Amino acid sequence: MKVKIKPTWIGIFLLISVEQIIKIIIYNNFFDKSFAILPPVLYFEPMFNRHYSWFNSMLKINNSKGLHIAVVVVMIILIVLFYRFLNKRMGSVKIINMMFTFLFSGAMCSLIDKVFWDGSLDYIMLKGFFTFDLKDLYIDVFIGLMVLSLFIKNDAVKQIDEKALLKDFVRYLRKK
Repeated sequence: MKVKIKPTWIGIFLLISVEQIIKIIIYNNFFDKSFAILPPVLYFEPMFNRHYSWFNSMLKINNSKGLHIAVVVVMIILIVLFYRFLNKRMGSVKIINMMFTFLFSGAMCSLIDKVFWDGSLDYIMLKGFFTFDLKDLYIDVFIGLMVLSLFIKNDAVKQIDEKALLKDFVRYLRKK
């Protein structure tokens, strides 16, 4: 029996791998280095964010690591269930597959950060704002694709009624 792996899952594996390989290289070789990428705005400035989330980091809240791991696991489960639900309801839609690839990769990288890195190894500093990593860009790409999907002429995406979709998803979850 031949196993068929969908391109979406290959993309997820590659995105997660690239993010983790970059972090390993930075941690082992460049953690003590800093330099300008696009001065005066963008810099390479590695640091560990031990606040476990952007929200905690910005508000200097010290919620537990276990709580954050549990929240990310629940989010990953909901993301997968919603993706399966959409595929059952609409079939395979390229923009939805791409959005899922970036969102799921970002969520998995976040989980890996919390479990194995005890925080996030962030390394790209936007001067005067924050320091981020590739997983944050994955989530931003997801958001960008979501906004883009509002403007593209994709019949499957255009026919979505958000309220009905949410109600159907809740029914779908209840059956699980």
